[in-house]
Amino acid sequence: MMANMESKSKDSGLEELLRLSKEISKVDKERTKADRERAERRQKVNELQQSLIELKASVALQQLKSIATPEIINEVSSLKHKQKTDGLRKLILNLSAELESWIDNMPDSKPDTGSIRHSVKTLAILIELLFSIE
Repeated sequence: MMANMESKSKDSGLEELLRLSKEISKVDKERTKADRERAERRQKVNELQQSLIELKASVALQQLKSIATPEIINEVSSLKHKQKTDGLRKLILNLSAELESWIDNMPDSKPDTGSIRHSVKTLAILIELLFSIE
C-alpha cells in the first residue's frame, strides 16, 4: 500500500510538473505575441512619423523654392530621408543671427525699424527657447 501511495504521489507530482510546464509555455507564447505586436505598432508609428515629416518637408520646399537659398533647400530636402534636424536647427539659428545683425545695422530713421528690430529679436529668442526644450 505504501508503494502504491508513493507511485500516486510521483504521478501527481509529474502531472503537476507537466501542467506547470504547459502553463509556462502558454505564458511565454502570449508574451512573445504581445512583444511582437508592440514592435509592429512601434514600427507603424515610426513609419507614420516619417511620412508626416516627408509631407511637411514637401510643403515647406514648395513654399521655400522661390525665396530660400540652395543651402536651405538642400537641408529641407534632406529631411525627407533622415530623422535628425541638427542641420536645419543650425540653419535656422544662423538665419536668425543674420537677421539680428542686419536689423542692428539698420538706420533708425525708417519708421518701422524699431518694431521690426523687436520682432526679429523676439523671434530669435523664441527659436532658441524652442530648440533648447525639444
